[in-house]
Amino acid sequence: MTPILRRIAAASAVAAALMTSACVTNPDPYPAAAVSGDVGRWVPIEAGRARVALAAPASADVPASPGALAAREFRTSQGELVQTLTLPNNTAVPGDNELVAAFDYGPSSIFQADVHAAKVGRYAMEPASLNHLIAEMLPRAVLQGEPQIRKNGYGLYGYVSADYPGQAKCVLAWQVLDGTDLRQAGGAAPRRAGIQMRVCDARAQPAELIAAFDSLRLDL
Repeated sequence: MTPILRRIAAASAVAAALMTSACVTNPDPYPAAAVSGDVGRWVPIEAGRARVALAAPASADVPASPGALAAREFRTSQGELVQTLTLPNNTAVPGDNELVAAFDYGPSSIFQADVHAAKVGRYAMEPASLNHLIAEMLPRAVLQGEPQIRKNGYGLYGYVSADYPGQAKCVLAWQVLDGTDLRQAGGAAPRRAGIQMRVCDARAQPAELIAAFDSLRLDL
């Protein structure tokens, strides 16, 4: 073999090794979806299979967290998993009571990465994004004061209280987590996560409603 052919062969071996390592660097967090064709569409799942939940109360003095009535998920080719849990709702006000969690694992290999692909989840909450979230999840509600900060087991989160006068009290909570925050949840932690909870109730007060988000539990 001539020196030139030896160099070409060596370069090919290195390239093959790099391609193999790139393909296994970030394992597909949901390989079954690629096989079943569920990527790119909402599919129903059992609520118990969701990677996010509101835990049961630790004692009788803690308000009970609303249990999920239904759940669905959406997966993208870029490694996002979005899950929505529908929560009980005793009101007739606009919008749904729900817990939404988006997990960004990134594409399974560098060859699947699309830098122009739009993200589905909310992984930042600057003022413009927050205003859009409020308008979407609390349409025509009257906000009660400025956004507040609170803490659950994964760190700080923000929330606002709102009112549909004479009909319901509401809270909207949001939390953005990075890989460091998520590693404590165990499992194959995503690069980042964005979580929102919207709950309105005809009888409960905002302080009771927001306590549910304190019990947030991730099962990654």
